[in-house]
Amino acid sequence: MKYLRALFGVAVVALALYGLNRVIPVVPPASCPPPVVVRKPPPIGNPYEIKVIQLTNIERNRHGLQSLKADPTMMKFARNWSAVMAAGRMHHSKGPYGENVAKGYPTPEATVRAWMLSPGHRRNILSSRYTMIGVGQVGAACTQVFR
Repeated sequence: MKYLRALFGVAVVALALYGLNRVIPVVPPASCPPPVVVRKPPPIGNPYEIKVIQLTNIERNRHGLQSLKADPTMMKFARNWSAVMAAGRMHHSKGPYGENVAKGYPTPEATVRAWMLSPGHRRNILSSRYTMIGVGQVGAACTQVFR
């Protein structure tokens, strides 16, 4: 495809240089793939995950703390761990992040409410040492990680 475009460009320049008054259209062959359309990347997270982040930040702001920023690497880690839990039992990953896990809560609101009622999970959500967050939800499992 690049070769055809370059050849077409040379042909147009040659026609202009030799003073021809008409331009012969060059149609690319039908086998050429359609042009690539560049789209904006999708936002981080599915709607459930995004809502958990929003609700977590609302709780943090309510307690005078800064909002956490979603981190793509942490989002991937959290989603992968949620997939592990969705396929089996709920347990912590012992990963490199602060972590909250939940399973069986039907909505983001119910998940965050349960975490806020648990002293250890609440401590993670309201810790001033964290600035980044990742949330992953797969099936009935949800993981929240902090750094």
